[in-house]
Amino acid sequence: MASRPSVKVVSLSLIVLSSGCGRDVSRLDDVQKMAYGVKPAVVRISAFATADFRYDASSISAVEQRFRGDGAQLTVRNLPRADGTVETGAGGSGSGFIIHPDGYILTSGHVVAPTRDAAALQRDLLRNGAIAALVKHFPVDQLRTLYRGDGLEPYIKAMAATGKLSGVTVVTEIELSNGEKLPFRVIRYSPSLSERGTDLALVKIERKGLPVIQLGDSDVTRVGDSIWSVGYPAVASSTDDVIGGWLSRDSDLEATFNPGTITAIKRNVNNTPVFQSNVAIYRGNSGGPAVNRDGEVVGISTWGHTDAEQIKFLVPVNLAKDLLAESKIPFNVQGEFNRYYSAALDEAYDGKWDDANQNLAVASKLFPNSPDLVRFRHDTERALKDLPFWRLHPIATSIGISAVALALSGCIVLIAGRRRNRFPDVAKASTVEVMVSPNGRDHVEPSASRILGKFTILNGERAGQKLGLGGSGIRIGRESSICEIVLENPKVSRLHAEVVSIDGKVLLIDRNSSNGTYVNDQKIDKRFLRDGDIIYFGGRNAVAVAFHA
Repeated sequence: MASRPSVKVVSLSLIVLSSGCGRDVSRLDDVQKMAYGVKPAVVRISAFATADFRYDASSISAVEQRFRGDGAQLTVRNLPRADGTVETGAGGSGSGFIIHPDGYILTSGHVVAPTRDAAALQRDLLRNGAIAALVKHFPVDQLRTLYRGDGLEPYIKAMAATGKLSGVTVVTEIELSNGEKLPFRVIRYSPSLSERGTDLALVKIERKGLPVIQLGDSDVTRVGDSIWSVGYPAVASSTDDVIGGWLSRDSDLEATFNPGTITAIKRNVNNTPVFQSNVAIYRGNSGGPAVNRDGEVVGISTWGHTDAEQIKFLVPVNLAKDLLAESKIPFNVQGEFNRYYSAALDEAYDGKWDDANQNLAVASKLFPNSPDLVRFRHDTERALKDLPFWRLHPIATSIGISAVALALSGCIVLIAGRRRNRFPDVAKASTVEVMVSPNGRDHVEPSASRILGKFTILNGERAGQKLGLGGSGIRIGRESSICEIVLENPKVSRLHAEVVSIDGKVLLIDRNSSNGTYVNDQKIDKRFLRDGDIIYFGGRNAVAVAFHA
């Protein structure tokens, strides 16, 4: 470690002093950034039909006589003089997410299934129309009692057989997060889990330049991983029977963002993996994405039981990747919108609100009126309004800084000394450098291989030792037979963590350790490492390591 303060430290200290009483603005945190990045690409999918169900008075009287003949004392009411009419419908709505900027969208198979079979759709319309007619002319409580025991089914069939449909309207529509509505066509389809399918569908709309979500790798998802489900539950919309009266129509564009964890990894009868989770999935959520901390889709909401709130199921995203491969549709393609929007999010995360504002302005023109972009714009405007003087006028500030630089040098030396004293073991240790290979524990010279980065052990008997990370898949833990980096500390688990390389970045993954893995004092499941990060394996009082890119 350096024995004198660096130029970067000096500059930072001078800037802090020059801000005077000014308050620096906050930054987006990890979850805020992830939510802003994901939600614009989540869509509502409508696949339903409506019609008028027509019937005559004699069919209602016939059902009444059948009720009485079967011993059910139900008396008809509001008997029509001639033909009667009620509204009927079949199908519904769900969620989906955009995986390619040219309008390719993933969702659940059962979301689009109702409108795929014309004959089945007509049967559902007749059945639902028959139920609506019975409810109109007989006491609801008595019908409900029969319905619970399947005793109502013969009467529904009899009523449906005499009825006729008119004015049938079929709706197959995508509503984007900015309110645009476009028809869709089905490219690929697999039936629901109960029908031995994977419950997936790939649909297409004629629209380009759309926001997209990145697909992750569900094979590395583990029990206990944090996830968030995103979608449009019907119970949180203005059309819901209970709360629809006081929610605005604009609120329907706000996707719901629910946290949860993976609670089990199971297999269906086809030996296909299925994720079990406690994340909230309700009617309308089906087909929506479940994302990890990095905003990558790891699962697709498929099924939840109303009597088991803590047991929901997700289709692993790697099954959807197979569907995309069959259709020859590439994924994780960054369109123009995502390039500007991702840059704006990265800059806001780093506190560079002025740069974020410029990139967000371009993104907002490419995809206008999305609620999250509007809210993000408000965040940038508030942040820019609160920027301190030195951020708004850097040239004038630099002149004032130079006048006090000399006075600050003594303070900086003191601060640097405190930083050195944070890990006193390093200061008195001799430097030892070895290379760690993911294929075994054989040490090679650091120059003999292109390395991912280096770990420097900061405390304990091995303080000062540098470990070159010579490839992806290096395991860290207490057990020498399974780990390439062995940390002999009782707070470190047998297999504690792993280092992998993804797209040129170094990802640290906690492997369900007992005492946790921390990066810069934050407990993590997974985290891409940055130069200078301090990692604690097993907590602050266990093993501390510095990462250098």
